[in-house]
Amino acid sequence: MILVSAAAFAQTQNSSGKYGPYLTNKFFDNWFISAGGGVNVLYGEQDTKASIGYRMSPALDLSIGKWITPTIGVRAQYAGLSAKGVTSNPTLAKFVDGASSEYSGYSDEKFNFFNIHGDLLWNISNTIGGYRADRTWDFIPFIGAGYARSWKEDVNPVYKEAAVSTGILNNIRLSDAVDFNIEFRVLLVNGRFDGYKVGQGIEEIPSLTVGFGYNFAKRNFDRPAPPVVPDYSPYTQKISELEAQLAEKDAKANKLASELQNEKNKPAKEVVKQEVIVPNITVMFKLGKYDISEREMLNIQNFADAIKKVPGKVYTIMGIADKQTGTSKKNQALSEMRAKQVYDALVNKFGVDQNMLKLDPKGDTYQPYGKPYLNRVAIIENK
Repeated sequence: MILVSAAAFAQTQNSSGKYGPYLTNKFFDNWFISAGGGVNVLYGEQDTKASIGYRMSPALDLSIGKWITPTIGVRAQYAGLSAKGVTSNPTLAKFVDGASSEYSGYSDEKFNFFNIHGDLLWNISNTIGGYRADRTWDFIPFIGAGYARSWKEDVNPVYKEAAVSTGILNNIRLSDAVDFNIEFRVLLVNGRFDGYKVGQGIEEIPSLTVGFGYNFAKRNFDRPAPPVVPDYSPYTQKISELEAQLAEKDAKANKLASELQNEKNKPAKEVVKQEVIVPNITVMFKLGKYDISEREMLNIQNFADAIKKVPGKVYTIMGIADKQTGTSKKNQALSEMRAKQVYDALVNKFGVDQNMLKLDPKGDTYQPYGKPYLNRVAIIENK
């Protein structure tokens, strides 16, 4: 019935944008505590001979937990208090409470117990209906394991058992910080837990408790910020200008080469050395990336063709990262990879002599341009 109700409720949520992804919060976020009281009912070997009302006894639970995601959480819980049942064999039962019972032929059993366990919580409402911080009712099944102990004053032995618990927690939201909780839980434990062992069976102790929970801040989950699409139009214009300058320099270099050849064909005379000046170029990168786009590779190719025609110069490749994003350590590594990518392209792809190049990764310590996205670059300078 719970699953059908949650599925029907989810049909109104499919278009609300409540599904992930969501950011994982810090360790001290999304913690909660709760306390509740109610009743336990013992289901031992012969306890069903008495009515459920006769076997009811007080129950208490105290919990602390954390939601890791909107759908998955963990908690630790102390639960228990006392249990009551009946037995037809008081000589073998360890926890007999009086010689007889109001049920003819049976004696009452009564003992104290507690169970300390860890639970894995699954919020079905958020799983099916999408995450909503303001949802009124959350259905939360859980399963857990831990340690259980039963005893009676002045009676030996004390039973210490491994135990499994499962159930469902209903959270009713009263405010951002406070919930009203209705929890149904079943403790599964060895058959000797009530002091009367017959065979190797399992005993069940269902509990129903109501109480309140308090949610510590931070109480909700956030979506990642939408990506910012940068405006590359200033870069495109600058690249066009640089390409025009490179084309002009190539033309001048070709003209000088032709003139040099003509001079070589003339009788020897004093030669006036002419120097070709290659301008600095800028290679742009995307946020957090160091791979070179096809457009930038064309820019590097033109630069390589130019500097190969004027050997003897040394060019510095500066890698730079945007100071507004990332840490200094990550930005230093990113600037090194950007400079190395440009170096590898010049040497291995376009045949530039490696002795003409040197690397100078700046990290985010050098911000040559006024806007953050303009500083995700590698600059090649003629030094």
